[in-house]
Order: sequence, then C-alpha cells, then structure tokens
Amino acid sequence: MVQEIAFTSNPNMDAALRDLFGQLKGNPSSYKAIIFVASVCYDFPLLSQKIHEQFPHCEVMGASTSGEICDTKGFTKKSIVLTTMSDPVTRVSGVIFDGIDQFPIVHRKKIADAATKAGICVGRPGANKDCFALTFINGLCNAEEATLALLNAVIGDKDFAIAGGSAGDDLQFKQTYVSYNGETVSHGAAVLFFKTQKKFVIKRENIFAPSGKTLRLTGVDIESRTIRTINNQSPKRAYAQALDIAESEAGNAALTHPLGRAYGDDVFISSIANFNPDGSMGMYCRVLPNAGVELMNPLDAVQIAHDTGKAFSDEIQKQGFVFLVNCILRTIGFEQQGLTERIADTWRKYFPAYCGFSSYGEQKDHLNFNQTLLAIVVEA
Repeated sequence: MVQEIAFTSNPNMDAALRDLFGQLKGNPSSYKAIIFVASVCYDFPLLSQKIHEQFPHCEVMGASTSGEICDTKGFTKKSIVLTTMSDPVTRVSGVIFDGIDQFPIVHRKKIADAATKAGICVGRPGANKDCFALTFINGLCNAEEATLALLNAVIGDKDFAIAGGSAGDDLQFKQTYVSYNGETVSHGAAVLFFKTQKKFVIKRENIFAPSGKTLRLTGVDIESRTIRTINNQSPKRAYAQALDIAESEAGNAALTHPLGRAYGDDVFISSIANFNPDGSMGMYCRVLPNAGVELMNPLDAVQIAHDTGKAFSDEIQKQGFVFLVNCILRTIGFEQQGLTERIADTWRKYFPAYCGFSSYGEQKDHLNFNQTLLAIVVEA
C-alpha cells in the first residue's frame, strides 16, 4: 500500500485546496481512497464537496477535528491534512448515515451493501480476517456506542476489526462533521470498509495504569453519560477522597487521573468531562450503573510511544499506510507537559510517514473510550 500526505494551514479555502492538490504526485484517478481531516475554521461541508470533485473516482472520507496530525508538522491546529491510499490488492467501499442517535436500524441495508461491495462476507463469522473498517463518528451526539453496535450487528462477525475516532470541532462543542463522497452529516457516521491482501495491525496505546483503587458507580444516567453517585455519595467527593485531595482540586486532577473500565485483562479509559454544580460527574463515553471502575495514574508517555512504535516496527517492517487517532485530552496533556514535539519525533522514528487527528473519542471493535491513541498500520 502506498500513502501520500498533504498539509496546508492556508486560511483561504481555495488557496488551501490548490496547496493540497499540488503536493500530490499521482493523477487524481490513480488513488483508491482519499481520507482528510480538517479544522472547523474551514467550511467543512463545502470543503468536503470540493475534495470529492477533485477525486470523483475515489472513495473520499473526512472528519472535522480538534487538531490535526502529520509527519512533517507534528501536532497542528487550524489546518487540513489529506492522505491518499493506493494499492492494487485492496478493495475499498464507504457509506455515510445520519440520525444514528435516533433510529439506527434503518441504516442496516446501506451498511451491508457497502461492506459487500468491498468484498466483506456479511453474516459469516470468521470469514473477514483480511478486512477492517475505519470509522469517523460525530462527536457530540453520544452516538459512538450505537454506531459500533449497529456495525457489529450488520457484519455479524465478532472477529471483524473496527477502528476509528469521534469528530471534533476545535473544542467549541457546537457541531462536528463527518463526510463521505461530498455528503456531510452531523448526527451520524462515515465508514470506510477495507478488504486487503496486505498485512495490517491495529493497536491501542494506553498511557495510564490502574492505581488499585476501585470506585463503584452506584447512580448513573446512561443516556447523558452522567454519574450521579459513586459509592453512594457525591462523585466529586468520592473522587477527591480516592485521590486524597480537596474537592476543589478534583477538576484539576481529572486530566491525569481518569477512570478505567476493565474488560478481561485490558483497561479502557473513560475520561471525565466535567464536575457539575451538584457534584455529579459528566463523562466522555458511556458508563453503566453498578459498574466498578479503576482510578488511573499516569505513566511515562514518551517511553510508551517508543514501545508502541517498536511493536509496530517488529510486526510490519515495511509500512505503507499509517493513520493515528489521538484523543484531544492526550493532546492537551502533551501540550501542558511540553511533550508534543517529543511524541511527534518518536512517531517519526518508527513510522516512515503518518497522519491523523485529535479526536473526541476513540473506537475499537465493540468499545468506545477516551485518552487513548489508536493506530492503524498497513504494510507497503
């Protein structure tokens, strides 16, 4: 698989597009797929249309962001990053659907049709080990879990790989966008199905470890992702007590001490969005009543980035396509600690080229989580 990456931060959209297209070496018809991520400082629906017009014979998928990532610039803002994918032994097909937070069942057929077009065997367990789906999901309508449940139900193969991220809007928390072939939605998802003869590896990087302190979510509003009580008391009070800090310091600790959900031997991060005036706790992903969660402690992010990069290099010596979904809360944490350049340099050491975005959430297979790096690497 061959990847090209183009970057621009020109604030004028027409000039930005000329800049992007001018950086690409191939003929527009030579690419199989185009993936782009962009700040909402651009008119995203119009941007999506114009990119699709440039590549009418490609599968074109995009997402708005809260920061962009590319190998030449590292972590950027108010920019557009576009990547191409070319490969004769890979089939690609996409789909977009809106209203996932209301009536997801109505989208089953169009999802199945797109998957089948890519060569995926719908309803055949164990038949899709050479396939995966890249998902971009709108990040402000709490639709991640519903989207994953729908995709898994349609494909009907528990081993089918799904990986992606939630679209952002530069931390404005007003409206996010995802698009496919020029169509844009704000309450749904875009999915790109891949069937390939090339080896691919999808990994999740966690920079937190369990502290050994477990909290019981005794009162939860699932739909709003709000924790009403922890250990039958105010979440803010219980959280502060577990960290042995004053309640007034709870908000400052949330970035470095998120909550973790255990699934077998794995722990998935659930990030704290806010503490409300009544002491309840808003979360960035779904939490369930009576669940036990771990209080997490931070680890050495740079060392873990090295470990992750080496693991990819060991599994795929010749990499052809690298796409990274990095939680915006990780990005903010890296900025506060002055680590963004060190992390970007570490990725450069292990990936010949890479791009991606800062997301409002990350998804893998059946689960939605936060404060995580999700990386997709396909061999050349």
